[in-house]
Amino acid sequence: MAWLPMQSIHPLVVHFPIALLLAAVALEVVAVVAKRPGLHAVSLWNLWLGTLGAAAAVLTGWQAEEAAIHSMAIHEVMEWHERLGLATLSLAALVIAVRLWKRDQLSERLRTGLLILMVAMTGTVAIGAHLGGRLVYEFGVGSAVLKPAGGI
Repeated sequence: MAWLPMQSIHPLVVHFPIALLLAAVALEVVAVVAKRPGLHAVSLWNLWLGTLGAAAAVLTGWQAEEAAIHSMAIHEVMEWHERLGLATLSLAALVIAVRLWKRDQLSERLRTGLLILMVAMTGTVAIGAHLGGRLVYEFGVGSAVLKPAGGI
């Protein structure tokens, strides 16, 4: 199979932070529900790595946006995709900052508040990923053939 040159490495980068951030939330929920404090540390590591990956995804996304040929309809979806990516990165960074500041010694109330932020982050991840999928599979952004706005 011949490797085709890509306009952007964004599609290669985005999947890792999605998986790591969702795993962080799942691990945090299990840690709370099952009263397994050791899982909080595993969740934090996933959150750290996912946040670093999200930062890389945002940076490569900006590069991909500049390289992509797109219509106004595509641009609108792309802008929402970008906003959700930034919201995901911001929420993840906020949770990490608080957990590091408190050295992960959190009161039950604070841990619950951070878990709520992490659950909100899953929403930004899911909707942002859906819009990214639309950009590729509905509009053909980044593919060899750009489809007309609205799909086929």
